[in-house]
Amino acid sequence: MARRIRTICPKFPPRKVDVSEALTSKLRHLDLPKPDEVWSVAQEKPKEGDTLVEHVIEKETIEKKRKALEQTLQQKTIKWQRTPECTKLEPGTGTGQEIVFQGFNWESWRRRWYMELAPKAADLSQCGVTAVWFPPPTESVAPQGYMPSDLYNLNSAYGSVEELKYCIEEMHSHDLLALGDVVLNHRCAHKQSPNGVWNIFGGKLAWGPEAIVCDDPNFQGRGNPSSGDIFHAAPNIDHSQDFVQRDIKVWLNWLRNDIGFDGWRLDFVRGFSGTYFKEYIEASNPAFAIGEYWDSLSYEHGSLCYNQDAHRQRIVNWINATGGTSSAFDVTTKGILHSALHNEYWRLIDPLGKPTGVMGWWPSRAVTFLENHDTGSTQGHWPFPRDKLTQGYAYILTHPGTPTIFYDHFYDFGIRDIITELVEARRQAGIHCRSSVKIYHANNEGYVAQIGDTAMKLGHFDWNPSKENNMDGSWQKFLDKGSDYQIWLRQ
Repeated sequence: MARRIRTICPKFPPRKVDVSEALTSKLRHLDLPKPDEVWSVAQEKPKEGDTLVEHVIEKETIEKKRKALEQTLQQKTIKWQRTPECTKLEPGTGTGQEIVFQGFNWESWRRRWYMELAPKAADLSQCGVTAVWFPPPTESVAPQGYMPSDLYNLNSAYGSVEELKYCIEEMHSHDLLALGDVVLNHRCAHKQSPNGVWNIFGGKLAWGPEAIVCDDPNFQGRGNPSSGDIFHAAPNIDHSQDFVQRDIKVWLNWLRNDIGFDGWRLDFVRGFSGTYFKEYIEASNPAFAIGEYWDSLSYEHGSLCYNQDAHRQRIVNWINATGGTSSAFDVTTKGILHSALHNEYWRLIDPLGKPTGVMGWWPSRAVTFLENHDTGSTQGHWPFPRDKLTQGYAYILTHPGTPTIFYDHFYDFGIRDIITELVEARRQAGIHCRSSVKIYHANNEGYVAQIGDTAMKLGHFDWNPSKENNMDGSWQKFLDKGSDYQIWLRQ
């Protein structure tokens, strides 16, 4: 028998959303750049008269809860330099000050993970984290959660639904957002059809073959063709169907209102069009949303190509398809750092003098990271060079975009103090997702950039701010890790 968990009421409970209103409301047009014009808004300078837009359901009680949470988050980060008030942010893109922590790895399901993660809330908050990414919460054929079946059954290998709620409440009590990992592209069936195909779903969402795309060759779907890439291990859901859209919107709002999640990490977003993600985000009104658009970078003769514009353009195209309502993991920057930190720092500047990842084109929608449960952990599909981790964190924590910290690095790799120092440097310098970047040097010996009131150096060559004639002000060294990295703050 499962142990009863004493439920603690969070200080700031998730706000309620009127589902019927969310389903029937007209979608607001967003004035966004075309994909081939995105490079021109790399610095995203605010226009005169712009204001910070908060997208909330217009109900008085909901507004009060929203303001209470916002005030507390501001008190926690009172020393931070806020994103300029004239900067416009869309729903799902946060405040500009987020630091995400991935709160699990590939093996976390083997323990009562929610009960292990909950006590870490105070620790993470104190270290400067603002949002914790949870593992997939639903019943799943695979224990890690990425093969979901009954979406309303949240008793998983990570713990019971009561333990999940308790863990989320602990995050809220320390002013942390809880991001749910939602798998919308595919779903595992509960029953076989009369001809032996697994395409009959169970639980509250008892869909049939009409919910499966017709060009998924393994599951005899009777829906419309897929609008993305096929994931062959499970039935791919047809999100063009009205009943699927309706059911997903209701489910996401249930996760928000009844379970307590504040936002989403969106799995395998290559699987269907970003326009459907836009609808789901606007219907569920998350505080923050991140899409996983992961495909291969460009290589030639086994070596990484310098020009990765096509790769980052595909990620930008997906973000654009969501109407800019979601961010995306900056897979381009991760891949470039793998090679750049091996004395190929010239890879970190593009021909226009900007960073070479998504952060160089659309920084407010770029979520930077070095590792996750797929690339590292026990899977190791694309592990970041272990001897370059501190340099990697020095880069993403001093640059625009929204940085992500991986659980294993923070708790298991012995670099927790280094990461905490870098987070503090980001805080003191007031770096946010749209901070401007000026790159001074990027060659075989090292990399130098100024990000607002921060100057940083990677590599082994001799440099300090006094060597630059146009780097005004008085600079004080904040961190000195020798040939790994050095950071100065302007006084």
